[in-house]
Amino acid sequence: MAIIKAPNPKYNGVSASLTFVNGQAETDNKWLIQWFKEQGYEVSEEEKKGTKKATEKAAE
Repeated sequence: MAIIKAPNPKYNGVSASLTFVNGQAETDNKWLIQWFKEQGYEVSEEEKKGTKKATEKAAE
């Protein structure tokens, strides 16, 4: 599961089929995760072997 964070932390709405509440949405869709990274959104993904999260931000 990945948490997508919008640039606006107060954003509530739908973007690319994900519903954002208070600037955050969740998805398992690898295509959407990659798309949001490419758009510059902060994406936190859980590692497969544990509960640690790796945070990545797409380089522009």
